[in-house]
Amino acid sequence: MKGKRLCAAALALTLAAGSAAAESDGQLWTALFANGPASESGRFLLWFDGHARFRDGATDLGVTILRPGLGWKVSDDLSLWTGYARVVARRETGPDFEEHRLWQQATYSVADVFGGRITGRTRLEQRFADTGGETGHRLRQFVRFDRRFDGAPYSAIAWNETFFGFNDTNWGAVGGYDQSRTFVGFGLHPNKRLRFEGGYMFNHIRRENADDANNHVALFAVALAL
Repeated sequence: MKGKRLCAAALALTLAAGSAAAESDGQLWTALFANGPASESGRFLLWFDGHARFRDGATDLGVTILRPGLGWKVSDDLSLWTGYARVVARRETGPDFEEHRLWQQATYSVADVFGGRITGRTRLEQRFADTGGETGHRLRQFVRFDRRFDGAPYSAIAWNETFFGFNDTNWGAVGGYDQSRTFVGFGLHPNKRLRFEGGYMFNHIRRENADDANNHVALFAVALAL
């Protein structure tokens, strides 16, 4: 029940965001995910995701992310993870903004409904920037619905991720609601180890001293099961 309440709260927050004046941008996000067991028992797990995100009408590389991690399979419905992420945001003028993150997360099954499955991910981040000495703390709540079509290698996908900051920092992290991402699209499953996903994502970002940002994103991802 606790997992269901977290997921419902994350979805509801998306409906409340984005009505005020906001800047808009068309973007292209690409991602590679790879995870799976690293031991014969299947308990010890490996995680990796990498991202390249293009802004300004998908013409300019804006952000790159590399995020490796390790995990432990508690049960078929729950795994616990920890890892590191390096994030580089390119600036139009001046040096790039570089951020280092330590992260911990739980991934879990929530429910089987409407012929599909709801899963969740609750992630904590400790964020360190080269431009300031303070640590930013953030919660990210992710919920996903995935429904495979009977007898076909396709699936319908919808997910939301909502970000909450716990504190302000001297390098720009802000406490409170940070942003939300809502995706709808399809998956292609050529085999048990490979999945392609593509679709539309709406990304609302809260800004302290400027108009909020509403990014309209074409998102394409490849997922590998190790």
